[in-house]
Amino acid sequence: MIAFLFVGCSYKTYETKVYNVPGVKSPTKRPYSINGKFYYPLKKVHIGWTQKGIASWYGPDFHGKFTSNGEVYNMYAYTAAHKTLPMNTIVKVTNLNNRKSVIVRIYDRGPFVKGRIMDLSYIAGKKIGLDVTGTAPVKIEVIGFKGKNYVSGYKVQIGAFINEKGAKKLA
Repeated sequence: MIAFLFVGCSYKTYETKVYNVPGVKSPTKRPYSINGKFYYPLKKVHIGWTQKGIASWYGPDFHGKFTSNGEVYNMYAYTAAHKTLPMNTIVKVTNLNNRKSVIVRIYDRGPFVKGRIMDLSYIAGKKIGLDVTGTAPVKIEVIGFKGKNYVSGYKVQIGAFINEKGAKKLA
């Protein structure tokens, strides 16, 4: 147990040094190479940016392990891995076979399997049917950044109330 705590503390120290040094880019923003192929993370994408391709899901083998951005992978969180989208980009992923969609946050790199553009967490993949098929053609659409959703559209406010009594009266 003491060794586990020591390793955990040393990891946090390392993470702080890597991410908080002035003038040093985050490792998740630098070009990287996997199996001899180079990937260049996008510096910026705009709301509405889209991509089509094959998605898969990843689960138990990675659950509890660190992701590319230093967070712990949780197969029950609505997250995903993409080779080049900026970390914390919020995307809507639509399964083109069944039209089911899910909203996820990019926080890992991958998948590094030829022909695939995205790995969804287990729960996100399940929501669009990947738990049954394993892979499917999808459309990815950027809808926000860093937890802010910028989906276009209109909203109508019916009322604003100081107390519940006023709301019930209008209802």
